[in-house]
Amino acid sequence: MDKLADNRLMELIKGGNNHAFTALVNRYWEDLYRHVHTRLRHEEDTKDILQEIFITVWKNRETITVDDKGMGAYLFQAARYSVIDHFSKPHTIIYNEELLQELVSASAHEQLELKEIEQQVIKALDSMPERLQLPYRLSRYQHLSNREIAIRLSLSEQTVKNNISITLRYLRTHINEAGFLVVVVFIIP
Repeated sequence: MDKLADNRLMELIKGGNNHAFTALVNRYWEDLYRHVHTRLRHEEDTKDILQEIFITVWKNRETITVDDKGMGAYLFQAARYSVIDHFSKPHTIIYNEELLQELVSASAHEQLELKEIEQQVIKALDSMPERLQLPYRLSRYQHLSNREIAIRLSLSEQTVKNNISITLRYLRTHINEAGFLVVVVFIIP
């Protein structure tokens, strides 16, 4: 089944063939994972998005049509829209130094609340081990890439990614525990 063309796989999937669906998932999972993960940089969210995409394909299998570009184009378009949707959910605020000032132009109360959030982030960051703080600070404040950070700190690029991810999770939890009803998403440059 792995060698069947996308349109033939979709014909089988429309007929309810689980093996064809599994072949489709196996064919596109890794490429879609890399595509979504480079944007989200969060493994669990990436897997959730991919799972939702494939669940939607299965649920709508009878109405999906594959054009000349193949099923890959359809899946990557779905991934693109899912990532956009992920970042535009109302409970998400995108936080970084440049955007902070743009986001607080509405009222003094909102400005005060955002300053409190910023202080909570700094306080939480200061309480973390330096091995977690440093990659995050280099990424956010000096705008270094993960590769540049890895070279500077003599770490693997994967370790840098993992440390930043751990820091982000900790900061989100800390902000929520501090009583703020927002989830702060820190954009990775």
